[in-house]
Amino acid sequence: MIGRRARPAGGARAAILVGLAASFVAAVDLVRAVRPRLFFDPEAGWAMPRLFLGLALAAAAAGAGLLAAAAFRWLAATPLLSAALEPLAVTARAAALVAAIALAAGIAVRVAAARTLVLPFLEDEVNLVGPSLRLTGTGRDFADAIRPIPYGRPDPHEMIGVAYLRLLRRSLDAFGPTAWAIRLPSLAGGVLSLVTAALLGRALLPRGGGALTALALAGLRWHLILSVSGWHSILLAPLLDVAALLLLRARRTGAEWIAAGAGAVAGLGAHLYLAAWVGGSGLLLFSLWPADAAGALRRRISRAVLFAGGFALAAAPLFLFAEGRRIPYFGRAERHSVAREMRFAGSPLPLLSAAADSFAAPWFLPDPEGRHDLAGASRLGWIVGVPFAIAMARALAAPREPLSALLLSHAAAGFAGAAASGQAGHPNGFRFGYLTTATAVAAAAGTLALLGLAAPRLRRAAALAAIGALLVSGLRGAIQATVLWPANRATFDSFHGEDTLLGQSAARWEAQGAVRVARGLGRSDLTIDTVRRFRLELPAESLPAPAFAAPRSFRIASPGALPEPGERPVERVRDEWGRAWGTVFGRPGRSRAS
Repeated sequence: MIGRRARPAGGARAAILVGLAASFVAAVDLVRAVRPRLFFDPEAGWAMPRLFLGLALAAAAAGAGLLAAAAFRWLAATPLLSAALEPLAVTARAAALVAAIALAAGIAVRVAAARTLVLPFLEDEVNLVGPSLRLTGTGRDFADAIRPIPYGRPDPHEMIGVAYLRLLRRSLDAFGPTAWAIRLPSLAGGVLSLVTAALLGRALLPRGGGALTALALAGLRWHLILSVSGWHSILLAPLLDVAALLLLRARRTGAEWIAAGAGAVAGLGAHLYLAAWVGGSGLLLFSLWPADAAGALRRRISRAVLFAGGFALAAAPLFLFAEGRRIPYFGRAERHSVAREMRFAGSPLPLLSAAADSFAAPWFLPDPEGRHDLAGASRLGWIVGVPFAIAMARALAAPREPLSALLLSHAAAGFAGAAASGQAGHPNGFRFGYLTTATAVAAAAGTLALLGLAAPRLRRAAALAAIGALLVSGLRGAIQATVLWPANRATFDSFHGEDTLLGQSAARWEAQGAVRVARGLGRSDLTIDTVRRFRLELPAESLPAPAFAAPRSFRIASPGALPEPGERPVERVRDEWGRAWGTVFGRPGRSRAS
């Protein structure tokens, strides 16, 4: 049968790599647990303890490596990793129906969430409204192809491409400066990537693989959250998926020129987010990856050169059009890097720690930022995480297959990018949001591998059970993303939700008179001002009852501020957890008769 065919094996070499990785992670984790200083303290009296600690470290690392290598070597010889994948044991019509239902449900959940969820606004996101509305809509907008963000701050820490601002401007023109308009690009990226991921699964997997990919991604909490609040990050996913599909076509048909188009599509992502360079590096490696259908080395090099050329051509305006530029394009990478962390720490431990964590990130470690994911929760869960891990193990065992090449290329580039970025915010699910689609493809592959273990007479029942399990996982992910995550205190704090509350309070009281907001309240004056100016997420019925006879004025000060002569408090700005962020004082004005 098809599922029992032997796959080209690289089990021995892969087992060595797995063993070395396990040894490295065990050593770094042990050093962090015991504390580095105890291993390297030069005090002479610590000579013997240091020796024993060093021996224990070496023994633990060696033991972990040997156990991991042996376990992988054994697993690589089992049908779970060595047998070729079989089609899903349902009819083609049933598989198409599953895919259609998954896509429809996934799109519906994302649209409903974008329409109804009430979330705070992050400074980097909401402050793009002003510069977007200031665009002229002409080619002059691209005199400098990037803008600094947060816009208006004297020390902007990042940049955004004008291409994204033009996209946001179209949304703002269509729907006005509203939460829906601001988050519509996120929704577009999430919806498009559902389709491109299903196409990628269909191209890389046997029949039914595309349906399982769509089913896995539709309810993936990580992807759901980014579809609502991923702005430029999630837009990379469909671009890199399309680039991967074009590279697959170039590999399979021998039409190397298609790789240039793949590079150009991936290069468009460089106008949106710096992570495009990491994703593009993964695809460049994929174009070079040796495989049975890839042809000779000369053809692989030709394909890689064409891909790199297309990427460079698409990204070139970012560097050629720089009139009056204030910050360098790669300024963010220079300011937030593991090199800076090592200089600050005076040791290589930040690099070692970031590298050790990168073996599991961003798939298995909880995200430290509540705005990126549900705080403390596993990124994938068991139903998606176990098949994903199996697919990655299969990729290591047979690295020349197209699916293996794509997964390992993305994993290698992501590992390098995460380690180079350092420990700050690591593991960053927002930065590597484009990997959500590859994750779903891998989960589908792992699910097919598990189904291949079932007896032939039980394959159909096992397939239906797998579909049901993914449905349950998707329902759970949807509830977490649309109910639990928005209501979580860690989510509010990570968004710095106090800025939104203060801005909305100022906008409400402006209906009754002039409002002055004290500088330094909340986290970002810019966010408060933007929310106030555009009355973001402020329903008409939220206007407060009149506090004084007109005319009047108001002042928003710190929670512990005292009223000035003639003032009295009219509102305490509090969050859902009862924390006070500001006090609104009102002052009656002079009547017209006086």
